[in-house]
Amino acid sequence: MQIKDVMTRELLTVGADWTLDELKGFLLEHGISGAPVVDNGGKLIGVVSSTDLLRSDDAETDNTRADGFFVSTLDRPLAADELASMHLQAQSSRSVRDVMTPVMFQIAEDSSLDEVADMMARGRIHRVLVTNGTKVTGIVSALDLVRVLRDMVREQKKSNGS
Repeated sequence: MQIKDVMTRELLTVGADWTLDELKGFLLEHGISGAPVVDNGGKLIGVVSSTDLLRSDDAETDNTRADGFFVSTLDRPLAADELASMHLQAQSSRSVRDVMTPVMFQIAEDSSLDEVADMMARGRIHRVLVTNGTKVTGIVSALDLVRVLRDMVREQKKSNGS
């Protein structure tokens, strides 16, 4: 079985040249906390999240919050109301490219499940972007692999008559 057999294909992407205001609106509209970043040709170049927006928002404003706020906030995805309350006016000229994280974990869609499981275990990550050449075609998560394992166990039980 290959990754393309279990990955999620409905993947929302954002443009590297989008403004941070556009990104904020997109994340709110779709109820997501992050997305892969593609260039104008659709080539995967990074990932961006609400955490990146938070870090960038803090860099552009006077930091009067306690350090503990950021530690606790960065450990979890932002809620919609937290994301909506961010003040990005001063950043209207900044783009997604300025705050994104370059892609570190990606795998070809014809790779095996054990390859992606090994990558997740070694990298201590829960999601890996799936590519065909330089184009992002989906995402595979630890939950996707758990579903495959569940189905395999059920199939084995059926064949054993359990």
